[in-house]
Amino acid sequence: MQAQLTVGKALQNIAKKYPKKTAIVFEERKFSFEEFNLRVNRLANALLALGLAKGDHIAVLLGNCSEIVELLMATTKTGMVAVPVNFRFVAKEIEYVVKQSASKALIVGEEYLDKVEAAKGNLQSVEHYIAVSARPVSGMRDYERLLAASSVAEPEIEVHEDDPWYIGYTSGTTGFPKGAVVSHRARILPALFMAVEYGLRDTDVELMTMPLFHSNGITFTMTGLYLGNTVFIMRNFDAEGVLRAIEKQKLTYASMVPTMYAMILSLPDAIKAKYDVGSMRVLISSSSPLLTKTKEEILAYFGSSQLNEFYGSSEAGIVTNLKPRDQMRKIRCVGQAMFGAQVKLLDEEGNEVPAGQVGELYSLSPCFSEYYQMPEATERAFRGGWFSAGDMARMDEEGYFYIVDRKNDLIISGGENIYPAEIEEVLSRHPGVKELAVIGVPDPKWGEAVHAVVVPHDLSSAKAEDIIEFCQDRLASYKRPRSVEFVDALPKTPTGKILKRIIREKRWSGEAVKV
Repeated sequence: MQAQLTVGKALQNIAKKYPKKTAIVFEERKFSFEEFNLRVNRLANALLALGLAKGDHIAVLLGNCSEIVELLMATTKTGMVAVPVNFRFVAKEIEYVVKQSASKALIVGEEYLDKVEAAKGNLQSVEHYIAVSARPVSGMRDYERLLAASSVAEPEIEVHEDDPWYIGYTSGTTGFPKGAVVSHRARILPALFMAVEYGLRDTDVELMTMPLFHSNGITFTMTGLYLGNTVFIMRNFDAEGVLRAIEKQKLTYASMVPTMYAMILSLPDAIKAKYDVGSMRVLISSSSPLLTKTKEEILAYFGSSQLNEFYGSSEAGIVTNLKPRDQMRKIRCVGQAMFGAQVKLLDEEGNEVPAGQVGELYSLSPCFSEYYQMPEATERAFRGGWFSAGDMARMDEEGYFYIVDRKNDLIISGGENIYPAEIEEVLSRHPGVKELAVIGVPDPKWGEAVHAVVVPHDLSSAKAEDIIEFCQDRLASYKRPRSVEFVDALPKTPTGKILKRIIREKRWSGEAVKV
């Protein structure tokens, strides 16, 4: 039974079941399940031939494409561990993730070669560089040549359900990203749960426009393949491109973040009217709250679709889900416990709070096992085997949950998790900054936007553009402050701790929830 709960075995089985059915569509490429499985085998055997072995970490820096899915699947057949790297990262951030994960190989797309070259001198653990490129790259092996020279045989490596599959890096609470180690079992079982919760079928055609370095993108792509679905991958999100793909590919379900839905719905009516979106059967929203106005517009435009909204995290996967029947009955609600998950709200002493009161949300489900090489962070994340992402919630009398605030300082902007400590670590090095606090502020497009509140050494010469420019080569674009505010002093406790709660309250006054 263990072997059946590994991702590689699942792909092998579905390729036998539906050999000629289309598995992956990406731009001009199309692979049947049989073809895709053979390419995965070729890559897996190529990695083994390089001397890499079970347990070795393989970093991958690619945008959305068929090759990143091949790499994710190839590691599942060798027992290696994939390390997806956020392609928005700058060289310093890439360097940190590759070094912290002790990756022995790095697969990189042509558009990110400059970033890797800038970091390469400090990546001592990397023994092999592989380029996904249309041209030869000095000092790197060519991806397609490696595959062409490799065997299509199934690798004979024993892989178990509790073996790690990938390490998903989340933004760090202390200024450094944390690598959540996710096993095969922690993603195979949720795939089954999702099929039940969302009513997914083997005849479905999935839209994948979420980034494939992200846990959401990885989980939904794997689920689609596990169920025998055709997965249509978009390189980059494009609002009209989504509508065009729905009509042309007859797509039936998609997971997107609220910002994506808002961008689709903000298209001119004449453009939206051009496309037939009637094939879309299931829509899923996640990563940040879905505004009621956006929800109403989704239901009006995608009239035949069943809308779901879930709450979860990279570590725990999907924790709760608001089903279609409750969308307009439960406002600003994240639903009930997901099929296969348990949820409870606890006070500071670990006691469950009654309905109507706010407590920290803990979940019990197939989950990540640890933060890589961060035992203290792992210990803080769990209480008696139950995991918390630090969100505060209340439960109503019917057992529905509402996220009302965050225990930590996490910002969610456009579906991306951002920890202020990471930004504060960078900005503290700016010569004009005396003190600062970074918070999330309400934003109609992104949900939240990064806002820096700065005490400068010289208020008369302080310029917001200087602060933002300082982050240019030090932080990924989505982490950089969108606005800067200069103040004389920051509110503090008697012991000198900055009171971010007070800083946030001023900017969130009038909002029903503080996320």
